[in-house]
Amino acid sequence: MSNFVSVIFCLNCGSRYVEIKGPTADNRMIAYCRTCHSEAEIGRFTLGRCCVSNTELQKARDARGLKNKPER
Repeated sequence: MSNFVSVIFCLNCGSRYVEIKGPTADNRMIAYCRTCHSEAEIGRFTLGRCCVSNTELQKARDARGLKNKPER
């Protein structure tokens, strides 16, 4: 069995520097890219944190879903 870590990447610029801002009035989280300053609301999910190596982070970036072509 494999262990996976979910990482959020900015679809606009591909940056890994995405933060979650506080919830909106209807409990949707706001994802914010520190690189290009894009924002998007995310609903019905929760997030956790952990440390991963740069190698593992690069593997996650290589496997990310692209615009109009989600990872499966």
